[in-house]
Order: sequence, then structure tokens, then C-alpha cells
Amino acid sequence: MIRASDDPGPPVTPAAARTPSRRAVVIGTGGSLGYAWAIAALSTWQQATGIDARDADVVVGTSAGSIIASALASGVAVDDLVDHLSNPRPRSSGDADVRPRRHGARGGLPPMPRMGPGSVRLLGRIARAPRRFPPLAVASALLPVGRADTSGVVKLVSSFAPEAWPRPPSAPELRIIATDYDTGARVPFGRPGAPPASPGDAASASCAVPGWFAPVRIDGRRYVDGGVCSATSADLLLGADMPPIDEALVLVPLARRGRIHLTGAGAAADGLFRGIVGRRSAREIARLRTAGVCVTAHAPGPEDRAAMGWNVMDARKQAEVLHTALRTTAAWWSRRDRDDQASEATGD
Repeated sequence: MIRASDDPGPPVTPAAARTPSRRAVVIGTGGSLGYAWAIAALSTWQQATGIDARDADVVVGTSAGSIIASALASGVAVDDLVDHLSNPRPRSSGDADVRPRRHGARGGLPPMPRMGPGSVRLLGRIARAPRRFPPLAVASALLPVGRADTSGVVKLVSSFAPEAWPRPPSAPELRIIATDYDTGARVPFGRPGAPPASPGDAASASCAVPGWFAPVRIDGRRYVDGGVCSATSADLLLGADMPPIDEALVLVPLARRGRIHLTGAGAAADGLFRGIVGRRSAREIARLRTAGVCVTAHAPGPEDRAAMGWNVMDARKQAEVLHTALRTTAAWWSRRDRDDQASEATGD
């Protein structure tokens, strides 16, 4: 574990034989709409580069990104994820959905949370050493415990991922990032020594947004969204438990590229939050580049954010965001000046 301060489901299509590409794919937190944006960005990146994301040596996923990461590690093709969002099949009572189930949620809003702060223990730790914790950890501890549950994530991921954690050589190294809700520690599930969990349970914990979803218990401890510590945890690629990486694709659905004026109750908070996410992600990417890793990073541009609006949890807009991003990200990957604009991709 690392302290925060240190830092029906889609079908499985067989992937080509894995080769030692020394490549990582990192997919950050993003809510329901960031999930759609990241799938589109992965699809167009594959088309632009001719690389199958399933052939990565390492896949790291946080929150919504953990669902995509689990899918890639389990052999699900990105095109199948696009098709699953574009053409949702009629559901029977036993089918999994692409969105976490939200008891009592209406119109993209959470059900009424419980009373009181979500983690008194974490607040105590923050009070004793406030500089050791990022602002999002403070906010998450203060937020009340959510009432929605992430059982839909468990169903979805379990529909394509094995119960046992996928391991090389038949699969990439998979890391799913969550936050210990009582210590503020960043926990990369899948790392040697991490609490035992299935990909479905780990993704469920990684998607438990504080104040919206109830914390997820694994091995006796409470976990919430890994984005509390870091939106991407891209810096974990430099860990001793990881194979050497030459190249990394880092998608940051909750950062921003360029500026846009949004309206609505949460517009100001959206801009502030994306700025925080972008700056932290930019620092992690800088660390990778300093270590010699060639990083390709991308975040939603103005047109993507206009389609998303300020509420990235409003799954009713998933199809619109997906189709917008299929166009905007394809244009981005084709830009000759893309590398010159790399700083915009996370923390302008």
C-alpha cells in the first residue's frame, strides 16, 4: 500500500499473440461519461497506431477506468466495448449493465446519503498530519457515506473477467486502484502483497465514489474510489513490481484540454476539480518522462466537455459523449502538433 501523500457484458474476442512491447495503458477515473470518452479515445488510438490495447504489458485502471482495464486484461476488444455502448442489447433480468446500479438515483443524481462524515478515522489522521493528504482525501472523508451500491460493476466485470486475478504471460500486469477509506492509503489491487480480490470486487471498490456510493469491504477493510488519491496513478508504472516500460498511453477523462464555459449548478466545481486532477496527473506524467518513458497523454477537449456537461455521472449522455469523442479523439491523434500540445492534455 502507498500513502496518498506519496504520491450482458461485452463479448470476449481472442487477441493476437502477446509480444514484449514494453508498453503500458493507463486509464483514469471519469464517471459514466468519462468511461464512454475513454473507450472512444482507446478505439481511435488503436486505429491511428495499429496497436491493440490488449497487447500492453501493463494496464492500470482507476474508477471507471478500472472496468476498461479489467476488460482489456480479460481479452475484451475495444471495438466490442464501443459496440456495447453504441448498441445496447435488451437486458434480461440476469444481464449486467455498463453502468453501476444506483439505488434511488434519478436524473444522474445520487440517492440521499447517510448523515455524518464518511470516515472519522481518516479525518483524525488528516488532523494529525494535514500536509500528508491531498485535498480530495480531505473532501472524501468529510462527505457522508453514500447509499448507492456498485454491485452493477461486480456483475459487469465478472461477466468477462475470471474470478482469479489475470497474470502474465497470458495477460498483462493488471492494477486496479482504490483508496483505503480509513487510512487514506492508495491500494493497487493486483500488486504482490495487496489484499486478495477478484477483478470484479476490486473494480467495484475503485468505482465507489465517496458521498455517492457506499464504501466496498474487501478483506475486512473499507475502500472507496482510487481517484481520491490520484486520477490515474500513472506513477505506479515506475514501481519495482512493474516490468520495465518504454511507452505509456495515459488517458485522463477528468482533466481538461482547452477551456470552455459551462453553465449549471456544478459548472464552477467541474472546472476547479478538473484543474486539480490535471495538475496531479501532469506531475505523474512528468515523472515518467524524466525516467525515460515516452508518454502519450490525452484529456477531453472543449467539444467533449460540452457534450459531458458538469455531471459526469449522468449516464443518459453516454451515447452522445461516445460518438462525439470518436470524432474528436480521431482528429486529435492525427494532429502533427499533438506532442507540442501535450501539456494541454492534462493540466493547462
